[in-house]
Amino acid sequence: MKQTNYTIVILGGLLKKKPDNTWRTADFNYLRVLAGYYLYWDMKKNNTVKLIVSGGKGIYEKIPGVPAVATVMKKELVKLGLLSKEIIVENKTASTYQELLWIKKLLNKNNDKITVISNGYHLPRIKTMLEVLPEFKKLRKCLKLVSAEKVVLKHNKRLRSKIGKMARDPRMIKIVSLEKRGVKDLRSGKYKLR
Repeated sequence: MKQTNYTIVILGGLLKKKPDNTWRTADFNYLRVLAGYYLYWDMKKNNTVKLIVSGGKGIYEKIPGVPAVATVMKKELVKLGLLSKEIIVENKTASTYQELLWIKKLLNKNNDKITVISNGYHLPRIKTMLEVLPEFKKLRKCLKLVSAEKVVLKHNKRLRSKIGKMARDPRMIKIVSLEKRGVKDLRSGKYKLR
């Protein structure tokens, strides 16, 4: 049986400080970690898989003691059962735009198709970046964008009500609204790339 090489990139998201002063991915963004874990095992059957966690400090850059998002995600994946050596860390990017630029460089090195995991609310902005920004023309055909929620629900239907409850949280509603604004600004040329 022929092996296929897969690359999975989990995009960074928000962090949340725990009572013991350590950091974890925020509730809804933890679904990205779970989805990456599940997809890794799905694809690993008879295949070679590279699993990459992406994200620097981003909006937390000026807060002392905050680790890179990718570092936190790696720890969470190890806690789920992956070996540390199975996870590659990209911890320099500070935004979705920068992550896509990094993936573009990765694609140039590997010439593979890459599966990108993020939350469903984030995917429309990523798709719009791929559509409207000329620097991502090559990426359009090479990236498979995957909703973390869909992957998690495929593997753990018991989380359906929890995911629904998180989606109705006022903070999440605000994030979704900002994402929609980002799509609109990208299409009109008003989006500030960073």
